[in-house]
Amino acid sequence: MNYLSVENISKSFGMRVLFENISFGINEGQKIGFVAKNGTGKTSLLNIIAGNDKADTGNVVFRKGLRIAYLPQEPDLDPSLTVEQTIFDSDNPILKIIEDYEHAIENPDDSETYQKAFDAMDAHHAWDFETRYKQILFKLKLEDLHAKVGNLSGGQKKRLALANALLTTPDLLIMDEPTNHLDFFILK
Repeated sequence: MNYLSVENISKSFGMRVLFENISFGINEGQKIGFVAKNGTGKTSLLNIIAGNDKADTGNVVFRKGLRIAYLPQEPDLDPSLTVEQTIFDSDNPILKIIEDYEHAIENPDDSETYQKAFDAMDAHHAWDFETRYKQILFKLKLEDLHAKVGNLSGGQKKRLALANALLTTPDLLIMDEPTNHLDFFILK
């Protein structure tokens, strides 16, 4: 199944052309890596695919409903939060579903809203979110949920950002230089 198609995209900064007329597709189950010298546009290409930047020319066509998570080279995490607070401070859509469900419980007279919230919890497997995020953090060797992000190493911060990305249950995970701070055991 085709996830996305990159069609003749180009990107330049001023007179510097990073790439021209690149086309390729990404299908379900594929693992793709971009290898090139520094400064040749790998990050720009990933940002375009992730929807964080626009190509000068060409298009990226996504499968309808495709969920994408993007792990940048340098995660933007709040150093004053703990590991666990960072999980709950993320833009994870499951947290919104849990919030809607908790709101519906507080208003039991509105049975239609409650049923929609209940169904959403089932559909997104939100019932086991706490167990899932703790398992992911444990596997990524982030057992201390109360550790401040500001005290984490670069590798730990990268793994925390990876945990947040994985918790969104993306169809496509885009990682920019994932091995900078990640050990190979994580990618198994």
